[in-house]
Amino acid sequence: MIKIRKEIIFYSILLLVSTIILIWPAIKNGYPLLFSDSGTYLATGHSGEVPIDRPIIYGLFVRHISLSWSIWLVVIAQSLLFNYLLYLISKFIIKAKQPLTISTFIAIFLGLFTGVGYYAGQVVADIFTSISLVSAVLLIILDKKNVFHLTCLSIILIFSIITHLSHIPIVFMVICLIAIYFILKGQFKRKFGRLVLIGGLFGVSLLTISTINYSFGYGFIISRTNNIILATRYIESGLANKYLKKHCNSPDFNPPYKELCGYVDQFHQWPAAGFYLYSDNSPLYLGDCKSRGNWSTCWEERNEAYGVLIKDILSDDKLLIDFVALAFTGTLKQLITIEQSEMNPHDLRYIIEKYYEDDLYSYDSANQTSRDVIFVNKSVVEAILVFISFLILVYFIIKHKAKIDGNSYLLLIAIFSGLFFNAAFCATLSNVIPRYQGRIIFLIPMLAIIIIIVVFKDKIASERVSLSRIL
Repeated sequence: MIKIRKEIIFYSILLLVSTIILIWPAIKNGYPLLFSDSGTYLATGHSGEVPIDRPIIYGLFVRHISLSWSIWLVVIAQSLLFNYLLYLISKFIIKAKQPLTISTFIAIFLGLFTGVGYYAGQVVADIFTSISLVSAVLLIILDKKNVFHLTCLSIILIFSIITHLSHIPIVFMVICLIAIYFILKGQFKRKFGRLVLIGGLFGVSLLTISTINYSFGYGFIISRTNNIILATRYIESGLANKYLKKHCNSPDFNPPYKELCGYVDQFHQWPAAGFYLYSDNSPLYLGDCKSRGNWSTCWEERNEAYGVLIKDILSDDKLLIDFVALAFTGTLKQLITIEQSEMNPHDLRYIIEKYYEDDLYSYDSANQTSRDVIFVNKSVVEAILVFISFLILVYFIIKHKAKIDGNSYLLLIAIFSGLFFNAAFCATLSNVIPRYQGRIIFLIPMLAIIIIIVVFKDKIASERVSLSRIL
């Protein structure tokens, strides 16, 4: 009985330490880190209004996990979720005898030397990008007798996918690549049932988003303004300006986006997509659309017209080539963008005061409230660590291929394909932003640690036995 109590205390301490480490940037800040998008999540979860540019799910998660009391509970929950996945990795991929000890070691290492804590400790959905990929792999690996874990992972996967629209194409492509991997390895029939399960969960995710939008009267659709975001990428990159400059002077040119002709060679005044999307002087807000609602009304009213703009640009052979070049170079740039964005002060006090009054003192006292919170040193350390981890992985795959099992390879495929598709979709459909790659890049050092332990696990165990005999 005493031994059991000691074990419970020991494992509780491990869980506490790993949880704290993964949200240390938030603790150091004095309050959970807040991005510009955080205000949307904090507000819509309570108002019940579906955001124009994202699902409401994460906002509801923030509201209910926080108990409308403190958003500290949100980042703690995110840390616990990531720790849970590390535990399952340690138990079913590494096959450690003390999985919680190993998972705590991995969590501490990642927390100290990578940007995982930047995302786990932030009130945005970015941490769920990595969670969605890892949970999908674990769903394939776990034996069917692990009903509890499979059930939890199924819920986690569905939830992770629907927290952010970018997760949909990323997870879909990773699942497809995993299916191709099984076909090439001759394991497709054996894994078919599990792939069907994941495909079904993916379908449930899409159905959930569409149903929520329908229930709020927005139609049975996944996104209400997908054309706005993509067209803004074309505008920011200069593709739209090239097309408009070529056609606007034609007397027969009268598309639904004709108003943009008045901005030819002037789009540079919005140097990034965010400026075009949210600046009051943006063409998005021409006319009296705001008087019929708010800024989101303008997005909805112009979404169809911007969809026509996208089709017209892609129908131009030369611009299509430019678009492919943009996607290619953007993907490469996003892949090597390894840093955490500085956290600027955001005036969210009115939201905190309205919905989280007990948090008000902590919010006012936080470093981010009065100054920029910068992670330059951590970004440099993470970039170096990612490079070293990549070299380690290449070395171990070449030198110790026989010792790396199929489950480890599956995780490797999911992580590296996830990195690529994340970079490709974000750079092509949105923009090249540090946090897009930062939300997933820490999986490379994690993978390196896992592979090292898997390769040397038996050797370490045998040396322990030999040492115990000597002593």
